[in-house]
Parts: sequence; structure tokens; C-alpha cells
Amino acid sequence: MRRRRPKPRQIRGPQRGKTLARLARSVAPSDTTNAAAAATGEMDDQKVCHSTTPCGWAVYVPFTRRVDYFMKNTCECPKDRECLRTDDDLSVSAYVYRCRTAERPQDLQEDS
Repeated sequence: MRRRRPKPRQIRGPQRGKTLARLARSVAPSDTTNAAAAATGEMDDQKVCHSTTPCGWAVYVPFTRRVDYFMKNTCECPKDRECLRTDDDLSVSAYVYRCRTAERPQDLQEDS
């Protein structure tokens, strides 16, 4: 007999905001990342997000995927990067944003 895989747990109501806040605190960047940013002058009393650390979440309504609100992380992207949508976390009904270098159309034209 085959076992069914459990569905991802959907977090609803006020508990969802608390869960996302806990998630934001748990993925804070390491002290070494912040020390390096402080040494280069990129940071003034704020944490810098590592490339794998989410810089924010766009929380959406599960079935319609209409964005309800955006929740910023406690860290900021470095000056040369932007907080861009990278993937979808179904377990918390949120699009995940991470610090990435944005490719602009003029940058792509210069390469050709």
C-alpha cells in the first residue's frame, strides 16, 4: 500500500503573520556578513541580507494568489543589489524576495 505525502501546512489568520515574523528572525544574516559590510561602509546600523537570505515576503491569499501585504526582513540589500522576487513558499502562502543584481534592458543591449 502506498503512503500519501502530507500536504504542506497552510498557516492562516493572525498566526500567519507571527510565523513569518519568526521566519524573518531565524534567517537573519551572519555576523561575518555584517562585519564585512560595516568595514566597507555599506552599512549604518542595519543588517545586510546575504544572497540566500530573503529580504522580504509578499504574502498572498492562497487560492487567488492576490498579494495581501509585503513583509520586509530585518536586513537590507547592499547598494548594488535589489530585493527581487525569486520563488514561492507555498507553506506560508508568500512569494519570497532575495537580493539580486537587476538586469536592465540597456545593460543587455551593451553586450551585443
